[in-house]
Amino acid sequence: MNATGPAETPAEMLARRIVARLVNERLIGEQDAEALRPKLAAGTLKAEDWSLPIELQLDKEGQA
Repeated sequence: MNATGPAETPAEMLARRIVARLVNERLIGEQDAEALRPKLAAGTLKAEDWSLPIELQLDKEGQA
């Protein structure tokens, strides 16, 4: 444990980086990233968990 809280596991670090990249690439929104990150880190994320948020974000980007 460090001064700011528990240390981030390698899986959590990777999940954080992946969802940050998806947000930066405008493939998912911030809110979806927060919901997907724990499942990704735990290895329980399924195709249906990420495909709808990406489709909705792409639709939103296409309308902008």
